Amino acid sequence: MTRGMQQLRLVICPTRLPSHTFFGKPSPMAVSFLKIQFHFIVCRLLPYGFLSAFCGSLCAQEPSIDRLDGTGFHPGQRASVIVNGKQLQGALALWTPVGTLRVKEGSDTSKDQPVTLDGDIAADAVVGIHPVRMVTNHGCSEASWVVVDDLPTIAMTAEADDRRVGQSVTLPCCVQSFLNPVASKCFRFALSEGQRITAEVYARRLGSDLDPVLRLFGPDGREVAYSDDLPGAEGDAQMSWSALVAGEYRLEVRDIRYSGGGRHFFHLRLSDVPLVTAVVPRIAKAGQPVSLFDSVGTVIGESATVEGVISPGAMAPLKFRATNANAGSIASAVLISDSVLSEVEPNDTREQATLLAADSGALSGVFQKKGDVDWFRITATEAGPLLLIAATRDVASPCDLVLELYNADGGKLVEADDAGARDAELSFQIPAAGDFFLKVSELAGRGGAEWPWSLRVYRGRRAVLTALPADRLNVPRGGSVAMPLSVRRIQYDGPLKVEVTGLPPALKMDPFVVGPKQSTIPIVVTAVDPAATTSDLDWGPVSVHVSAPDGSIASSVVQLNPPPPKKQDNELFRSARMRSDLFAAVSPAAEFSLTVDPPVISIAQGASGTVLLKSVRAADWAMPIEVALATPADQLSAGVTVAGGAMAAGELSIAIAIAADAPPGPCTIFLQGKAKKDNQERVYPVPPIRLEVVPKT
Repeated sequence: MTRGMQQLRLVICPTRLPSHTFFGKPSPMAVSFLKIQFHFIVCRLLPYGFLSAFCGSLCAQEPSIDRLDGTGFHPGQRASVIVNGKQLQGALALWTPVGTLRVKEGSDTSKDQPVTLDGDIAADAVVGIHPVRMVTNHGCSEASWVVVDDLPTIAMTAEADDRRVGQSVTLPCCVQSFLNPVASKCFRFALSEGQRITAEVYARRLGSDLDPVLRLFGPDGREVAYSDDLPGAEGDAQMSWSALVAGEYRLEVRDIRYSGGGRHFFHLRLSDVPLVTAVVPRIAKAGQPVSLFDSVGTVIGESATVEGVISPGAMAPLKFRATNANAGSIASAVLISDSVLSEVEPNDTREQATLLAADSGALSGVFQKKGDVDWFRITATEAGPLLLIAATRDVASPCDLVLELYNADGGKLVEADDAGARDAELSFQIPAAGDFFLKVSELAGRGGAEWPWSLRVYRGRRAVLTALPADRLNVPRGGSVAMPLSVRRIQYDGPLKVEVTGLPPALKMDPFVVGPKQSTIPIVVTAVDPAATTSDLDWGPVSVHVSAPDGSIASSVVQLNPPPPKKQDNELFRSARMRSDLFAAVSPAAEFSLTVDPPVISIAQGASGTVLLKSVRAADWAMPIEVALATPADQLSAGVTVAGGAMAAGELSIAIAIAADAPPGPCTIFLQGKAKKDNQERVYPVPPIRLEVVPKT
């Protein structure tokens, strides 16, 4: 492939099946709906080298987590955990947003082997699912997930492997373990007549390969309750049972396929805590109360979303403990900055439609029964664009939405179902002032408390939607790494300001401005000091902000769209958890690195200028480095021309020419260098060149 050509990188995988699949095995009708999804790394085609530069940053030396074995992930307690994974040599810490665990004193970290770490969990940690990352002197891992629990942890014994007996446990408690192939885990406990027990297993929601099943056996050995796939919980299971007779009961946890292994881990809660099956609204403004529902549609309580618990735009755990409960219930919602309008029942007909306020940034509702539909009235004062984007599977709702827009006379104007790999998306140009009616329905007519839905609303307002293809940046010491930020512009084609906040001291990226219409923006982060030693200054959570330089568009939350995890053929329930938790760390020096002098340059209209690129190379990488644009040439600002070239030695002069009619103002030039040794090709970015085009004097 020649330089300048573009390459499309696709990941082809089975989609989640619509309808018919969330209760038991998929029907033949469901299988007939199987689609092939195209998960684009970015929203437009990229040059081959830029993709290679990004893929190269996810190097084979970065650590990965297979499973966490341990205890003490409880608020205000000291946690001790064994991390099982790959590339764990040089282990430094296990990071969580509620506390950092350090390598246990005396541990040998020179080998790639399980690592024991311990540390304190914050006393105010919210019970729920939290991300964890392994940090080594080679970088950081992709996020894994752990349950922070306020139920006491029970250590596993060999009795749990005996299905006829089971391990004796005292309620309430939680258990963290994994399943071996074919085997199951069994736990026994005494219940008095009428005593209620709730059981919930977390597996798929933690990224486990386990497809869990719960079976409860009574004192006579007969099965009295069974739970498999739970709508909205990615295929996990929960049950609530009141004992009909006093006696000893047995609970079995197994895989639906009788599979097992180290990746088949789970977290089991046994208590009388009310089980949350749905949260409405699923998308909420910080501080907004949300309602928690059980499986029969009863509101069990309310919880106010808490700002700062986790990155905005991500699934945030909710703090809730029912009256007289012996522990907190686990639930989550997505926090946004826009106002959220909830449906007002009854709104089952056009005449009962809920009025959509002009300033509403999101809509929320729940299909309360099978066949339920929700109507909204949109009163337009003038012609203008309307864009509605569904948020269901990515916020742990099983809904498959269908959106229909009607005029005041009842005529259908437009209908939308799936939009490629995404859920429903409706776009329409409102032709004139008047009333319009939105009908929201579920594709298969499913309903109940477990079927909440949400819509993001863009009604004639300017906005940008941004996404990154991975959740971590590992930056070579003394060099740079790039990640492609995809930008979707809504009613806005102007320049954008990009900045990264929260970078650890060892890393740097100066804010920059990109020109109008650019849809792919390299985020280039540099590890400044090549001689620094590894320390806590090398890593931490970061945030990417994109806004209009004139303030007309507030900073948008960058969503993460990492590639889907590896799946078994029949794993149909895993949702794409809405995330914004980007992490950065320093990795060892690369084969070569590039710097630019000066990084900021001003050139007048009709003139030209030069910048000097310099390289630092490993001893066996002395071959020429091909320097070229890292983005398509048509994404340069109008009138700007950049010449690449081959860097034969340690320096290369890059010429930048400005046309006489080039618009004045700031823009950014992204370059990269490519070199090949034997069968190894490496592509690394140049730190962004910030260009100011000034009027000719």
